[in-house]
Amino acid sequence: MQYTELIEAVHWIQWKPVFILTICLMALQTLFFHSNDLIPTVSQSAMPSALPKPNPNSLLLPDIQTDNDPLVVEGPEDHDFPPDGAPTPYIAVCMAVRNQARDLREFLVHHYYHIGIRRFYIMDDNSEPPLDTFEYPGVPQSVITIVRQDPASRVGGHSEQLAIYARCMASYGHLHTWMAFLDADEYLEMTSNDTLRDILEEFEEDASVGALAVNWRMHSSSGVLKRPQSARKSFVDCITDETDDYGRPSDNQHVKVIVRTSYAQSPLGPHMWRLNQGHVVGEHGDIIASEAWRNPITRDRIALHHYAVKSREEYEEKMFRGNAMDDPKGESFWDVIEKVYPHVKCPEMAKYDP
Repeated sequence: MQYTELIEAVHWIQWKPVFILTICLMALQTLFFHSNDLIPTVSQSAMPSALPKPNPNSLLLPDIQTDNDPLVVEGPEDHDFPPDGAPTPYIAVCMAVRNQARDLREFLVHHYYHIGIRRFYIMDDNSEPPLDTFEYPGVPQSVITIVRQDPASRVGGHSEQLAIYARCMASYGHLHTWMAFLDADEYLEMTSNDTLRDILEEFEEDASVGALAVNWRMHSSSGVLKRPQSARKSFVDCITDETDDYGRPSDNQHVKVIVRTSYAQSPLGPHMWRLNQGHVVGEHGDIIASEAWRNPITRDRIALHHYAVKSREEYEEKMFRGNAMDDPKGESFWDVIEKVYPHVKCPEMAKYDP
């Protein structure tokens, strides 16, 4: 009996630590595979903006999240906006857009709440996926009309954007007194105490005025590498207005127009419209005879901020995406804006919330 007991004791001494070790390993395995349950969920919009460089194919699939996003608001009833009072169809925006669902969110919020525009016609230039498959939180969906352009009717080249503008005016111009033709990277700013409606109603009283031309204020990347949450709050450096700084005219001489729809004949180019009567004027009533420029540059009442390059990541997306004119920007344009033109501070758009 003593010999048997001794053997059993030896077996116990050998297997006890093995048994204990096995239990420990099983506990560690359980903890490892279920530890993710202990980590709080973080929404995409709360993640840092410094993300890895996206695969080109992923640029066609913008992820639109809403959690904790400062651009998402409950609705117009929660704000004292717009500055011009009750919503009306007095003015609308028409824009040709391709694969810029992410860019549209801030554009729509800004112009709805701070400029008082109540109708947006987004002419979808063959986006993939189509722009109407996304949601645009922050503004009532009823103010947005997205129109897919027929690929079979595409004329290509610079004429395509003009054809889109002409279709937009023909389809919707009669519903509004004025229609602005902007890009998704162009933001209006009222630089005086006048609202946009104040200015347009003033010019409407003058039968000789057929369109209002607004000077650009072109922004640089401000050294930002990754897509930020807000363009207005991130890109706070602009090229100067002074011709002497370049030895050539400043690109800020470019204008975009807000057209009196009853005077519209046809788009003359991306920047100008041909009128059946009247003149294109600047903010002070000065007549503009050029196809795209206004000089001297003034922004005493109204300005158009042009986020021409945005962050480096977004500019690479822009080069990949192209535009309605089939004229994608290249590295040379980036170099001119970032390295050739002198810059000045222009933080005025950063004040806007949402």
